[in-house]
Amino acid sequence: MNPSGRRILVTGASGFLGRHFCRDLLERGYRVRAVHRRADPPAELLTLADEGLELVRLDLHAPGASTVACEGIDMVLHAAALAYDWGPFDAFRKANVDLTASLLEAAERAGCADFIFMSSAAVHGFGPHEDTTEDGPFHELRYPYPITKLMAENLVRSRNRPGFRTVAVRPCNVYGPDDETSTYEMYRAILGGSFGYIGNGSSYTCPIYVDDLCEGVARVLACDGLGGEAIILTDGMKVSWKAYTEAMFAALRSRKRPLAVPVPLAFAAAGAMSLGARVLRSAKAPPLTRYRVEQVASHYHFSNEKARRVLGFEPRIFFLEGLRLTAEAYLRSRGAG
Repeated sequence: MNPSGRRILVTGASGFLGRHFCRDLLERGYRVRAVHRRADPPAELLTLADEGLELVRLDLHAPGASTVACEGIDMVLHAAALAYDWGPFDAFRKANVDLTASLLEAAERAGCADFIFMSSAAVHGFGPHEDTTEDGPFHELRYPYPITKLMAENLVRSRNRPGFRTVAVRPCNVYGPDDETSTYEMYRAILGGSFGYIGNGSSYTCPIYVDDLCEGVARVLACDGLGGEAIILTDGMKVSWKAYTEAMFAALRSRKRPLAVPVPLAFAAAGAMSLGARVLRSAKAPPLTRYRVEQVASHYHFSNEKARRVLGFEPRIFFLEGLRLTAEAYLRSRGAG
């Protein structure tokens, strides 16, 4: 499919993924409408507006906003989400389920041909995952984020029909420059305090560099034969948390060593911190949550075989290079590069 002239709506445009998607899609020849609700959008979006990005400030939760956002649009890339490991269930349902339902209705009414939903590998739940595919296994979901992501994904996939193609993309642990909510937080912990892994660090993590994610999403947009399905995007490598953590330290040229926290101690600490945060009614997540511990306490590795077979997807940047590039961007942002 030739993207030239195709109008695509990107929600969550001011977030880490949204900004990268906007730039990548513009460079590929799409006409991009970027929706944000911040009074002051990120500088990168303002720069992209000078390059042809249609920048629209809009609260998508407001009545009629989804209709306005989808007017004249051919495709939707729905990346807006409440993507945290802490918070009340109702907030996640509103942000991840209700908004998705509203956008689906508006997109179909507007005659959009494609609706691509950014889901998450977390919908598979936390438990042993090694070469897990789109078909499973699935473990019990215990936290608002994956529960509501799966609810939204099921809505999206159920609406697929001729003339209105829907796809759920399940990225794994996305990282890269400007990743303020994850990798940069870990870098800050390494430089300003302590950071490490849980247990002996042998459990697999499942990274994907943000540029590779953009490539995979572009291939989903171009693949007319993929509809009503989910597809996992990851670099496919089996990398342990110990190796990944040591690579982060090396990328920052830190002489410190990662901490190794026993699994029982990590669960106990997460439980105590979470209880304290609830008692204090804190809106901010505690330093350690059971969500984070569960995700890293056992293998969390997913297969990209379907993406390779169906999309011809081939990752190009793996964790050693990716973490180095991310560290360089992080240090530049601190004026230390």
